[in-house]
Amino acid sequence: MSKKNILNGIKSGWIFALMLVFTQHGLANNQLNPFAYQQTKKDGLLITGTVRFTQRVEKCLDLLAEKAPERYQFVKQYVGEIKLHKKSGMVATADPPRYEMSARTAFYSLTWCASSMAHDAYHSYLYQYHQPKDKRKTPARLWMGFKAEGKAITYQRQTAKAIGAPENEINYLYNIKGTHSDIDGDGHITLKDYKKRDW
Repeated sequence: MSKKNILNGIKSGWIFALMLVFTQHGLANNQLNPFAYQQTKKDGLLITGTVRFTQRVEKCLDLLAEKAPERYQFVKQYVGEIKLHKKSGMVATADPPRYEMSARTAFYSLTWCASSMAHDAYHSYLYQYHQPKDKRKTPARLWMGFKAEGKAITYQRQTAKAIGAPENEINYLYNIKGTHSDIDGDGHITLKDYKKRDW
């Protein structure tokens, strides 16, 4: 056997051994790679994103369940999936309704992440509450307009208080009036505004 073949055999053996070790310790199922994507479920709610993100969302859901169980049930009723996304927003038209959450929102604080779930669940609730009986799409102003945003902020603020959010988060929610999402200032919350979001 040539020296090259021996070295190749040793190399292959080491690769196999490393793969076996990584598999046994969880790398193959993403436990050691916080940036690998996965899907998990918690009480029937689908969570999609990096391992780090899904673990964070589960902690926030645990916080809601412990401190505000009725709001935890509300989130589960009106959100079917929480998915990592570049920007945060509720896709109430999806089946199941999907809350797309940015990393900035998820990792700002546990309380902010948890209260934001309640906020967007409320948008989903408004979509379903106002949906026409023939199942046509709910008019946008009824579930994502200024009044709808104000109601979602109020629900988020109440949730933040219930879960023990710090004063700065609660004060922020008192000070925004539902018009902050109109980023271009044209008097309407549209897809253009969504694309300009930094949260």
